[in-house]
Amino acid sequence: MKVCLIMAGDEEGGLEKHLVELSNCIVKQVDELTVIAHEKYRQRFLPNIRFIPLDLSRSRRNPLLLCQLAWILRNEVPDIIHAQANKAVDILNRIKHFVPGIRIGTLHSKKKKVAMFSGMHTVIGVSKGVVSELQHPDKRVVYNGILPCYGRHYSRIELADKFSLTPTLPITLSVGRLVPVKAFDNLINAWQPEFGQLLIVGDGLEKNRLAQLIQKRGLDNYVILTGFCSDVQEMMSAVDLLVVPSHREGFSYVVAEALLSRLPVLSTRVPVANEILLEQFLVNVDSVAELASALHRVLTNLPETQQQQTVLFDWAANALTVENMAKKTVEIYNDLLKQSKP
Repeated sequence: MKVCLIMAGDEEGGLEKHLVELSNCIVKQVDELTVIAHEKYRQRFLPNIRFIPLDLSRSRRNPLLLCQLAWILRNEVPDIIHAQANKAVDILNRIKHFVPGIRIGTLHSKKKKVAMFSGMHTVIGVSKGVVSELQHPDKRVVYNGILPCYGRHYSRIELADKFSLTPTLPITLSVGRLVPVKAFDNLINAWQPEFGQLLIVGDGLEKNRLAQLIQKRGLDNYVILTGFCSDVQEMMSAVDLLVVPSHREGFSYVVAEALLSRLPVLSTRVPVANEILLEQFLVNVDSVAELASALHRVLTNLPETQQQQTVLFDWAANALTVENMAKKTVEIYNDLLKQSKP
């Protein structure tokens, strides 16, 4: 089986992480693997992956770009062409009549414009939620996987020292870019001093506004904006709860990281949390009162919360790994190839 993975853009985030980790794992399970992406990512792939640099950050209507990609694919002659996210899928859709192979598109988040996926033979969603409204005859779901945390985990005392916390009080973690869709303003408005301490990890355009909200509510000693931290998984061993207050998500990597760290999760009803968490750990999107009530209930019963999510931790240890993500993806490849044979 010869597989070609395509990614457009030149950014840093969950999409790029997904492609690199998926590629480096499935290369062991297919005959040949080629990745077409921006030159900046070349060194992140294993040596036995054929990497073809192509700047797909240009306009998806660029005639030269479309001709270059079509020429590459016609020369590679892959059995499977797997495009990651909307732009790569759109580009592939524009040249579909000129290239060989079974076309697969992965949808990473809910988008209003998804017509390009109709040109794919199969669509893979990173959660049930992202493909729930997509009209397509062959929709599959493969949850993103997480690599094990190889860093040294923080102790409670070390984390408290790092952020000037009181280790005997509850410590809650929330992670993400400081942008409106993550709804950290709702979390701050829901927070009460009796809940203990809240670390909001991330950076973004809303930093100043959120800092002003914390000060306005008199929560300076209880809510800390840490800025960007590269060691979030290492921090999870030293906290009591992860909270996801977002308006929407495609697949929340931080939820997967928490469950693999056996850290309880409380979330709004966004993918992937709304598909795997027990009902008592889900709150409606944009309801500050409901979030405050749930935080009070969970943080005053942390041992019970830990026990209630134990089964979920055990499930995540198998289901939310890179190995399982790769295995499920290759199973789809094999199934499509089997169906395509006369």
